[in-house]
Amino acid sequence: MSDTERQIARAAGSGPIATFRIPYFLPYWLSNLLQFFCGQVQGLTMQWLVTELTTSRTVLGLVGFVQGSVISVASPLAGVAVDRLPKRHLLVVGRLSFAAIVLLIAYLVQTDLIAIWHIIVLSVVGGLITALMQPASQTYVFDIVGRDRVQNAIALNATATGAAQMMGPALAGGLIATVGIVGTFLSSAVGVLIATGMLAMIPVIGRSPSYNRSSPLRELRDGFAYVAAHPPVLLTLVVCSMAIFNGALFSMRPIFARHVLEVGSVGYGMMAGASGVGTVIGALVAITVPRVRVPGVMITLGMLGFSTCIFLYAFAFSFEYVLAVELAAGIFGQLWNVATFSGLQMAVSEEMRGRILSMVFMVVQLASVGQLFVGMLADAIGDQWALGLFGLIPMLVLGAILVFGYRTLREL
Repeated sequence: MSDTERQIARAAGSGPIATFRIPYFLPYWLSNLLQFFCGQVQGLTMQWLVTELTTSRTVLGLVGFVQGSVISVASPLAGVAVDRLPKRHLLVVGRLSFAAIVLLIAYLVQTDLIAIWHIIVLSVVGGLITALMQPASQTYVFDIVGRDRVQNAIALNATATGAAQMMGPALAGGLIATVGIVGTFLSSAVGVLIATGMLAMIPVIGRSPSYNRSSPLRELRDGFAYVAAHPPVLLTLVVCSMAIFNGALFSMRPIFARHVLEVGSVGYGMMAGASGVGTVIGALVAITVPRVRVPGVMITLGMLGFSTCIFLYAFAFSFEYVLAVELAAGIFGQLWNVATFSGLQMAVSEEMRGRILSMVFMVVQLASVGQLFVGMLADAIGDQWALGLFGLIPMLVLGAILVFGYRTLREL
């Protein structure tokens, strides 16, 4: 047993927080914390920029649709790459590429050259990068901490996400109001570069175990064949595909802040921040509970809870009410996140981890389709009616899956 394996073994019996004692997990967690903060600032600033360039809900949804569609289409092949290439290298290159995109957008805004088509083109590039980074990031956690600690590690990593979602939006709203969109983009780009340097110093490369490799296309087909041969995995992916409706919250949030509640950029940041508080709470709950024994059921319940929150969000009769719903949505979303990315990694064979998680991201990015159509529907029938329908439909579908597919979900 190596020194690293002995330290992991010692940490495994010392409680969830002791996961930080596993070599290199704490530096990775801190790197992710900074990266997540910058990502939140970038995402919210981008949305606010789009609402300044156009009042069309359809165009706002189109931006998310383009990037999400690229991620969805590219994810299966990205999973093959993650199973073949060093994950740390993929993450470093991806983060540097994101910093370059943000700096380019800042330049276009500063020179008054920015247009919607610029954002759409850069969304395509960003989607390709994200398709590689998402499964690489989740499986790299597994490579650092091992199978026995992966649930705690993902939950702890999720607290960093939650902290960023909790404080990042408020930071973004405050920065936009004080230093403007350009200054906000520049600040986040610097943060990404620092986070990249921290990651590059971690000596764990993150290679998948060696096995008899074939061509990338053959490995892609093998991944889909694996899903088809395992009904619990297939049904779990169907559950995750309900994100096609649940993604409506992301694109409609700035619309509700600007036009329904009329609370401005600071209120917009508070709304997203309340969701971030919920994600921290959800992550802390996931840390304190034993390993999830029925991840398929928990994944479905998490997605159902989030859908219910979207339905309730549509009523939006006060700012305080929306903040409470955002909080609940963050909790359910985080419980889904931990159950999905820890449960599936433990349920599937090790050489398939990258491909299976890439398929999760593939179906989850169907949210981008929902973002486009909820925008079109909002332009046609109103913001609150559109969001309400996008919460009600997945509630009914997921309820039926729990009733008729419960036994299959328990087998995951």
